[in-house]
Amino acid sequence: MDVPIAHIIGTAALIALVISVTLAYQIVVDYVETNVLKAQLKQVAEYVSMNLVNLITLTEFAYGDLSTLTVMTKSLNLPEDLGGNPYRIRLINEEGNCYVQAELVIRTDLTAESPIPLNSTKTRVIIVTSEIQLPDSSIVPSNMVYGGNPNIIVWCWKNSSSSMCAGIGVKMGGS
Repeated sequence: MDVPIAHIIGTAALIALVISVTLAYQIVVDYVETNVLKAQLKQVAEYVSMNLVNLITLTEFAYGDLSTLTVMTKSLNLPEDLGGNPYRIRLINEEGNCYVQAELVIRTDLTAESPIPLNSTKTRVIIVTSEIQLPDSSIVPSNMVYGGNPNIIVWCWKNSSSSMCAGIGVKMGGS
């Protein structure tokens, strides 16, 4: 009688051990995947922020104190997805602190931010996070775009001698 009970206890212990190892493995894999996705989101946010600042500086250099009807744009080469997950990019302006935020669509707890340093020009720069009418009707400005769209751009418009508007959006009809 003692032998079957020992086999049952041993079998139950082995099953518990296999389940424990599987759960531990899954926890480690999820931790590594989360860290990789955070790093990729940070790279996307920094890429968009850097291109926006570069375009603002170029617009300031090109037009100086003049206003223009020309909207300068730069196409962004963004990945279609991050780890098989869709993502979105937002421009956020909170009390004068402007930054780019990248987040996964299905996991909003995974975000990364990159500041937009606006003190690099003498002209006042307005980061557009709402609707605006641009002189170029092929540009659809937005405060949020989804990754994977090949027509995502950053844009900058010197609308007066003392200020310029900049933001992200989509170029209709391709870039």
